[in-house]
Amino acid sequence: MIQNDYADFDVPQNLKFKTLDIIRMGGLQCSAQIAPDNFAGVLQAPNKIIRATVELSFSVANKDIIVHGTLRGEREVECARCLKHVTQPFNETFAETYSIKTEIIDIMYVVKQTLALTEDIRFLCDPDCKGLCAQCGHDLNDGPCGCQPENLSPFAVLKGKFNK
Repeated sequence: MIQNDYADFDVPQNLKFKTLDIIRMGGLQCSAQIAPDNFAGVLQAPNKIIRATVELSFSVANKDIIVHGTLRGEREVECARCLKHVTQPFNETFAETYSIKTEIIDIMYVVKQTLALTEDIRFLCDPDCKGLCAQCGHDLNDGPCGCQPENLSPFAVLKGKFNK
């Protein structure tokens, strides 16, 4: 599904625009849905893009083309504590300037960079996520598992050794 303000212009699926076309039209405003397979390898596995739409506005200045974009969609991410997969919306903006001497403006590159730079190091399904039991792997968000807590201190074996 592609929409643009210029009936004679087809938005390229790979989001690589010819600079001469944009100059000829005096700018361009368009939007396009991007297939999720275009984002393979952008996010760290198992996180992935489910849906993405980009809205673009190209403005022609004296020696430059200025691009403002908004990237919206959803990504599936894995919680760092309990390993549940949750859907998370994203809404990112970007702006780039290109010389009019540039032949091709590759917006897909900018879109991928924007997504990669906004990926959190750790996703949490909930700020209060309790995670998994270190002994049995039970999801502690569903309730206690019944395991007896172990003393995880490496010095626990020394307790009582030096009492006289």
